[in-house]
Amino acid sequence: MNILGFELKKIEKVPLPTTNNRPIASVIPLVEQGKLINNPGTITWQGQNGESQVKAGYSGNDIVYSIIRLIVDKVKQAPWAEYQVVNEQEYKKYSAIMKRADLITDWNSVEDMRSKALKLVPVKTKISDLLHTPNENDSWGDIIEAYSTFKLITGDAFVYGKLIPMGKNMGNPNELFVLPSQYMQIMADLSVFPVKPLNYQLYMQFVEQFTKQEILHDKYFNPNWNIVGNQLYGLSPLQAAAKVLTRSNEGKQAAVSNYQNGGPKGILFVSDEKADPVFSLQEAKDLKSTLARNQGSLNVNQIETSSVKVDYVPLGLSPVDLDLLNAENMDLRALCNIYGVPSQLLNDPDNKTYSNTRDGEKALTVRCALPMLTSIRDQFNRKFCKDWGGSKNIIDFDPMVFQELQEDKAVQVGWLKDAPLTLRRKLEIMKEPTDGYDEDQLNSIILSNGMTTLEDILNGQPLQPNNTPSGY
Repeated sequence: MNILGFELKKIEKVPLPTTNNRPIASVIPLVEQGKLINNPGTITWQGQNGESQVKAGYSGNDIVYSIIRLIVDKVKQAPWAEYQVVNEQEYKKYSAIMKRADLITDWNSVEDMRSKALKLVPVKTKISDLLHTPNENDSWGDIIEAYSTFKLITGDAFVYGKLIPMGKNMGNPNELFVLPSQYMQIMADLSVFPVKPLNYQLYMQFVEQFTKQEILHDKYFNPNWNIVGNQLYGLSPLQAAAKVLTRSNEGKQAAVSNYQNGGPKGILFVSDEKADPVFSLQEAKDLKSTLARNQGSLNVNQIETSSVKVDYVPLGLSPVDLDLLNAENMDLRALCNIYGVPSQLLNDPDNKTYSNTRDGEKALTVRCALPMLTSIRDQFNRKFCKDWGGSKNIIDFDPMVFQELQEDKAVQVGWLKDAPLTLRRKLEIMKEPTDGYDEDQLNSIILSNGMTTLEDILNGQPLQPNNTPSGY
């Protein structure tokens, strides 16, 4: 149990009147009123400092911020809609294959599978309203942004569904809000196995309690099981990279301190023991003034002279000696590895070719964005089906919005040029219209020279130029 848990046990528990399973006075300032909502269960422990991960990680480290923004900006691109499942088998295949998007080689077949499995609902429900306006301040894109950002930082995402208490939409959320995961606690019965959440609470200067039905909780797997419910929370990527993050922050602080508090780079002094101290001091001052006057590009390689023996002692290490730049590049790659982001997308100086950048965009999509989108989709569908109205419809995103998943047209044309396929099939693969071609042309197999069909070669009669389909 954490410090907050011990402090809460000192507070007198006073039951509050409830309505629709929600406390009437659900926001209770702990310090001022000294009361806690009487709610079953024990406060569990996250096992990590979510507030520090937000402040020192996302808000305080430019590398972490850039990595997470890169992923989230990609995740936000996908459009969402409400669908009916019209082919259960195809939907199961589609859902399964999307869980390993990095292994997909033929996205056209995925699109065909999805179109067979799903169709847009003919009559929109409350779910479609939420996808358009989840609350009065946020768009669905804002919800997706906050959801994925909190999960990437802390390992957890919490969504509060403000439920409709009565009417035909009873049990459906009327509004959706993403809660700050660094301030969320899970209440559970730790005396049973396996430990399961009973309800949730948000703690800041106050405590706001939520029922299990109201909260959608998504998390990364956490193998750190213990008796205080650590396994109920997700393991943050920044927890695994805690030492790298500390090294990165300390390196940046060292560079800043070097610039701010560097002071003199060294001490110039007369080293001749027989020299007159008064004369030596004046000689050192004159030499210092001469060196200051002769700085600049016009005085490169100039030689200064002194009438006495002098010496110099450097103070501290320069940023070059500290090798801060190389250390920062190492931190960049290490943090990118934690999140699965190709480092060339963040201007890694040793990995910046055009082809690598193009491949990096695709890797970012299939290794980072699509797994996040798939998790969000599955969690919302689970909640809509089980706790939020029992809907049979689902929500889904369109993965084909990501252009990097489309086959490169030049590569595709080169492959199709020698493929023994009919013109109709080639146009279908390239998603080009068949208008302007007659049936004979569409059913012909065009060879690589663009002027001969397979049938003509067998008959020894080449196709005439005026019969050649346009573009071949």
